Order: sequence, then structure tokens, then C-alpha cells
Amino acid sequence: MTLEQKVQMWAFITVAAVTVGAGGLLMFDGGLHSYAVSLGSSRDDEEYSIMGFLRDSDEETVIAGKTVETSHMKGHDFAMELPAETDFSKITYETDPMAKTFTFRVPGIESNYFTDYTIAGKSDGITDMKYGSHEGYGTIEISFEKVTEVEPTVDGRYLYFDFKRPKEVYDKVVVIDAGHGGKDPGAGEKQAVHEKDLTLAILMKLKALFDEDTDHNIGVYYTRTTDYNPTLQSRVGLANDSESDLFLSIHLNSTSSGRMSSISGTEVMYRTGDQTGASKAFAQCVQDHLLSALGSSDKGLVAGDEIYIVRTAKCPVALAEVGFMTNETELANLSSDEYQEKAAKAMYDAILETLGY
Repeated sequence: MTLEQKVQMWAFITVAAVTVGAGGLLMFDGGLHSYAVSLGSSRDDEEYSIMGFLRDSDEETVIAGKTVETSHMKGHDFAMELPAETDFSKITYETDPMAKTFTFRVPGIESNYFTDYTIAGKSDGITDMKYGSHEGYGTIEISFEKVTEVEPTVDGRYLYFDFKRPKEVYDKVVVIDAGHGGKDPGAGEKQAVHEKDLTLAILMKLKALFDEDTDHNIGVYYTRTTDYNPTLQSRVGLANDSESDLFLSIHLNSTSSGRMSSISGTEVMYRTGDQTGASKAFAQCVQDHLLSALGSSDKGLVAGDEIYIVRTAKCPVALAEVGFMTNETELANLSSDEYQEKAAKAMYDAILETLGY
């Protein structure tokens, strides 16, 4: 089960997002947009943080001793009243695990919405909320302190959200990382093909396998699915913050000079500082499956504690060096869809085996 499978109105929507727990109940009603306008000119495509206003409103409500009516919440964490004419099928969602945001777009929500309708929610764990509008759609972006799963529910004219930790939704959680990206090409500069592109290609094939997996309740987070370069801190941070059961990073090897050579084979790094031995066991499982699937030579397991994401991962971690880009035969293999699919399937099988499936 994957994030994309759940980006629908009637399913769980995975989101990784960062926040500061504000605590308490927020009630946002008339005057919200006027506050946003007071921050600057109200132009299409602009976004305004409405969090400061919401916190002020919360404090003012307490000071005034007013009783906030919460019956419409019906036990949910967040409620949004929508106009009667809203087409719920056109509400869309976006998640960005590394940016740690959850965004939803609602048709017909424009600047006058906040003077006529109510949004209410628990502020626990929410650090920011932004509002903007574009081409007839209102966009609300919510940020959280922790990696959070968002469950939407529609009841009458209300759109509800419930915020849950990953382990409340999934039996197991896995984070998969494609090495390098963006301005960091990785190995392969002299081969006219870059490591960042091949690691991403393998990850996307591995992702396709998890997308199709309906037999296991596994939440899978990816540090990148496009050509950009997350920081090392954010890569391992995703694994640590989501309380991931496993963290797998995909890389390709090279000679130190970057020149072509006869050296080839597969090796997997692990964290020797893991006194439980779980990191080494996971790395060995990945190594065994890759060797069996690829027929590559065995370069063995390698202590990877000098690597930041290996050293600082709180869960069992394996960094797979699938093959050498500086070996002509291996580079040709690594560049082929068939070989990438074999590598992806091997890692998929290793993850399932390690998780006990």
C-alpha cells in the first residue's frame, strides 16, 4: 500500500509534515480573509499564513471566556464547512514528504469564503496553515510537527480530516532513498550517465512494486521521486521521524579515480553501531537477494558508520551499492530496464523478508 494509492477522497492520504504543537481548539470564522489581506495585497497565486491569526483568535476566545461550539467536529481533528454547490469529486490533495506539507484544493473557495463559512480544528501538532486561491480553487496547506497520515471523511456539507501517526495506520513503515539528485550527480561524471538518474530509476521500479502490493499493510515513504537533492539530514530525518522499521538507501559504486576498470560487484553498507545486529541482518538480506537476482560478484558487507545517514538512522539501515558504474559490463547492465527491475525486485523481496512476511 502506498501514498499514491491513498490520494483519494475515501482513503488514507499519506503526508509527511513538520509542526509545533500549539495545543487546544482553533475556530476560524468570519474575518479570516480580511486578516490575510491586511498582510499584503490580495493577488491570485499569493499565499498567506493564517496561523498567527488563528492563535490570536484562540487566545482571545479564552480571555473573553467564550464557549466555542464544537459539536460539528463530531470527534474529528479538523472540520471544514463547504458551500452546498461544492463538487466533492473535484477536491484534490497533494503530499510532499520531504517538504513536510499536506495541501488540498477545493473548488469555489475564494476570498469571501472565510466570511461565510467555518473551519475548526485541533491545533495540536500544527505549526502553520496557509491559504491561497487560483483559478476558482482555494488552496489550504497544513504543516505538522511529525510525520502524519491524514484521513479525509465527507459528511453532509463538511469535509473532515483526522491526523494519525504512521504506526496508527500501517503495520510496518519503510523509508526508501535514491542517492544523490539535483546538482549532486553522484558517480558517473566520466561515463556520461549519472548515478542520480540510475538510482532514481531503480527506486521508481521498486516503488511500482509497492504500489501494486495489496497483500501487506506497509506504509512506504520515498526521500525523492524526482531529480532533486534532499539534504542528508532530511533523508534520515524522514526515517527517524516516521519511526520507520527499515531504511534502505540505493547507490551505485565507482573506482576512486572514476576511470573504467575491471572492478565490479555488489556490496551493502550497514551500521555497526547497531548493537542489536538488526542493521547487519537487513544488509545481509539485501546483499543475498541482489546477488541471487543479478548474478554479480560478492563484494560483501561493509561498515558504513562514517556515512551520515547510516550512522544516524535509528532503525535498521542498509545502503546498497548495487554495482560499479566504472565497469563497462556492469554499467551497461545498470542502465538497462531489465537489470533495474531485477535489482528492484531483489530489494523488494529483501524488505518483505526482513519485515517477516
